[in-house]
Amino acid sequence: MDMMTARREAFDAMADIPVGAIAEASLAAATITVHDYGLDGTAVPDKLVETVADLLDRATGPGAAVVEGLSDFFDVGLARNFHEALFRQVWENCASRLGAEQFGRHDRIKVNTTSDGAIPMELYGSEWSFKDLHSDRDALLFSHLYGPVAGFDGGALLLADVCGFMRHHGLRFADLFDWSVEPTPGSKPVLRAEHVPQVLAEAGIDLGAPGPDQIIFVNNFPDAGILHGVTPVAVTDPQRYVREFHRCSVKRTTRSDP
Repeated sequence: MDMMTARREAFDAMADIPVGAIAEASLAAATITVHDYGLDGTAVPDKLVETVADLLDRATGPGAAVVEGLSDFFDVGLARNFHEALFRQVWENCASRLGAEQFGRHDRIKVNTTSDGAIPMELYGSEWSFKDLHSDRDALLFSHLYGPVAGFDGGALLLADVCGFMRHHGLRFADLFDWSVEPTPGSKPVLRAEHVPQVLAEAGIDLGAPGPDQIIFVNNFPDAGILHGVTPVAVTDPQRYVREFHRCSVKRTTRSDP
């Protein structure tokens, strides 16, 4: 099954999910601090890995995790190293319990750094990462670490749990979503603008503009129901402007996939 079909069918099924099948945890409960996990250099504490995996698991948590406090221990370069190591260990911990095997036989983890305002137009159709609330098409799990950041207002990260929202209101994919228009093959589910205020009010959270103090993880499995988006940025100081984010993501593939 291709990922667009998997995502549409998963959203359609959310109206029928039995009460108790997913955690009713608020996204506000997703934030933790590394100060509670006894960091020793750049080594990743096992307990931190377990806690993040529990938060991402919809049977036990809200489907997202925000790890704060990094800037008290790391500069941006070391924070990126810690981010990648944490991501790889979290994925190893939670892949089987989140059902990764149904999407293929092999992992492909991608790590890159993106500069907002300089994204290749031919790849993404925009030089900027700002998007309405949506679910990525192929990534099953991703995390971002922002920084350096300077010279702008806006850029708040938004998360929303439409799994519970769709169940509570008896809504299906066609009631809430459109498919994105992409310059490359494939599309992603995008929440229609007229539904954004109600979804954010009932099931969303505004995390503000993230920076190098935070790692944000999102469970992007089709059945997780967690949408993410970023509000537009207004550049206030063109000479100082910078907004970089370090992204780790994973998809399951067959050997023939690129």
